[in-house]
Amino acid sequence: MRQFSVRHIACLTLSVASIFSIVSADTTSTTAPKAAVKEFFVIETSHRLFPNFKQIDTVALNQQFEIDEGQNSAQVILFNPHLGITDSGKMLQLSDTLYNPAVRMQVSEGDKVVQESWAFFLAGAPHYRRNDLLGFRLLEFKVDPKYVMPPLKPGK
Repeated sequence: MRQFSVRHIACLTLSVASIFSIVSADTTSTTAPKAAVKEFFVIETSHRLFPNFKQIDTVALNQQFEIDEGQNSAQVILFNPHLGITDSGKMLQLSDTLYNPAVRMQVSEGDKVVQESWAFFLAGAPHYRRNDLLGFRLLEFKVDPKYVMPPLKPGK
């Protein structure tokens, strides 16, 4: 069983505290100016060859983080609230509604990019492409309010 370092526990504590602050925030006032949104993404990293390896990091957009205290680092380079893929494989943002949120991850070894892949929130994650050793899953996130929650289905 993997033991978590103080850094991992601090990241998890920060994300839990952030989630509670989101829930307790008063959003009823429309007259006060809105403060800048502190966006964050909670990313779970997995390794294809080591199935027991899991690392959880809470990061901002374009903030690099180390992977297992090794030579690799990763960062979230793009957020897509409604990811769609065409028949030709082109990625699209279909709307500002959070129907299929995902983040684009970039893995670097030094100054060299060695992998780019998606971290999905809803779909089967992590997703490994043929040559990828690392897989990512988007566990939680907070983004700009311009991205809206999908409407609830009737009866729910």
